[in-house]
Amino acid sequence: MTTSETERVNPAMQRLRRAGLRNTAARRGALDQLAHAVGGRGHLTVNELYQALLARGVAVELSTVHPVLQQLVELGIAHTVPVGRTTTFGLADDAHHHAVCGTRGDRRQLPAEAIAASVAAARAVGINTELSGQPSGDVVYGRRARCRTTAR
Repeated sequence: MTTSETERVNPAMQRLRRAGLRNTAARRGALDQLAHAVGGRGHLTVNELYQALLARGVAVELSTVHPVLQQLVELGIAHTVPVGRTTTFGLADDAHHHAVCGTRGDRRQLPAEAIAASVAAARAVGINTELSGQPSGDVVYGRRARCRTTAR
């Protein structure tokens, strides 16, 4: 498992080049921000990424962020996690899983071993959770304790 942002971004940039895509400010900025979005959340919405790029001084239009993220997903560099009616994006460089609160949309990354039994059970019934040999993850939806308490 890689740890530094540079160690996460450099292989992604190499994959972009191998795919014939240039190192643009929007692509590099998106990768830098996704690599920076570590910790519990680890993923950004399109708007969160756009705002982060603007805050870093990257001159980019919102209409550019969408296709950049789509390219990253198509190349297996990034993946998506649906949160309610929003999609979040994260780097797909290390296998990890996600827990999402269906009430507030809070999301947390889970280590791969956290739901190993569920992955094994899926494989036992013929469902492979790793597509195209790329690290992938599963999403567990539920509600946080405080959301269950306030909903009563």
